[in-house]
Amino acid sequence: MAVTPITGMLRRRLVLDLSIGLGIGFTMANVFWYGFHLPRTHARDNFYTKLEAKRAEEAKE
Repeated sequence: MAVTPITGMLRRRLVLDLSIGLGIGFTMANVFWYGFHLPRTHARDNFYTKLEAKRAEEAKE
């Protein structure tokens, strides 16, 4: 009974694991950045822009 060599399997598995890990990491980073961070940043910026305009309007009166 012959044992199959494992020469290329370790390298192939390592490349597969790294590819999957980096792919999932990149995908989740984009989901966070474009799905959470940017909308919250835009909402914050809009709030302070409106607040600044309101204060400027009140200062004119």
